[in-house]
Amino acid sequence: MTGPKDPEMSTMSVDTESQDLDEIHLELAYIPEFLFDEVVFWFSPSRSAPKAVYHELIGESAKNWTRYYSKKGWNFIHDDATPKEGPFRVREGGLHFDVLPPGKFFAPKPQVRLSAGGDPIPLPSIEKHKPINEWKPNYVQALNFIKKYDWPHELPRCVVLAMWEIEECGQIAGSTSWKNAEDILLASDSNEVRETLADFFFNRPEDYELGSQIYLRVLGKLGDDGFAKLAEQAKHPVTRKRRHVAEALGGLRDPRGMETLLLLVDDEDFGVRDDAMQALVRLGVNDSNDPDGRVKGFLESDEIKHRVWAAAALLKGGDESQRKYLVTLIKEEERSLSDMGELGKVILELELFDTVPFLIKRVKNGPEDIAIDAAETLEQITGWKFEYSMLDDAQERREAIRTLDRWWDDFKKERAQKRQAGS
Repeated sequence: MTGPKDPEMSTMSVDTESQDLDEIHLELAYIPEFLFDEVVFWFSPSRSAPKAVYHELIGESAKNWTRYYSKKGWNFIHDDATPKEGPFRVREGGLHFDVLPPGKFFAPKPQVRLSAGGDPIPLPSIEKHKPINEWKPNYVQALNFIKKYDWPHELPRCVVLAMWEIEECGQIAGSTSWKNAEDILLASDSNEVRETLADFFFNRPEDYELGSQIYLRVLGKLGDDGFAKLAEQAKHPVTRKRRHVAEALGGLRDPRGMETLLLLVDDEDFGVRDDAMQALVRLGVNDSNDPDGRVKGFLESDEIKHRVWAAAALLKGGDESQRKYLVTLIKEEERSLSDMGELGKVILELELFDTVPFLIKRVKNGPEDIAIDAAETLEQITGWKFEYSMLDDAQERREAIRTLDRWWDDFKKERAQKRQAGS
């Protein structure tokens, strides 16, 4: 990961009252590491008559990817005397990206357009060539498959480059360009793209799993046909592939995935079964989508994780009788949340805030493993900052308990006020 060229300027200053652009078309010779939603634009000398456009990075990208600035761009942003208008944020969904075709002798210069088919405007603030990622190894093993892949269709260059980027990111720590690549795939829907994503997932190795996760997630968002192609992969002979399908269906939270997940609950592999059950917690199960009571049967399972996931899925589906069971587990079971089917994640998914006092008690009185995962769950519920040292120092632990108790008291008061206002 890269740092700023000037250590004295580790963050950028952006006008918080930035103006909005309905759209902008960013065109580079590569897919950048900085995120598309962490860039704003300046017009020089003005928005109405721009001779050039300059980019400025914000958020985490401002800290991590400043090497994407050209020297001219860095000086421009920090020179108050230069005539410019901005910064302009692009409205959500309004930034469109495309990859410029390679030049015969020289790489094409970065540019933007203010509308589809509009005149190109120079973007001199960004490096023409993709800066070196210091985390990238000399030999990227993850690219071995895509180098030899027999593409079933001719695809837009930006789609092919996006898939290369995703495969590379699977091996490189700190890379974020896969997020931009995923956006490119979502914006490039076609029958050819959907068929290629399904074929690529089916055949790619699972040494680096990021690509499989992205391709399935994208397929699930590309209409009925894309979703059907995702569901078809549940029949894949490789166990790890079927687990990816279950995880993707859970992440999408789409009711269309219910039938496939109920099939995966009966899978021959215990890992696939577990992933399918956890995915059902996100979708919710009831008599209408599980008329055979397949999930209810797990309430009698010998394994506590299956009982937890079944109760959580039914509660998500509207069966309030399961709430008491889950809260009672946290109150009475003398084992960690992680040993009970990652119950902390279930608490967060279902927003079981009535468990907070019992989680606080676990932090206060529990042994280290029980206190730690209770504290980690409380941190995500309350926003309280958990430090492991709090568990070793009696005074720090007492102070943490007081902080959490105050949060719980404030939460109860606010909840009561909302209920009273709604009655």
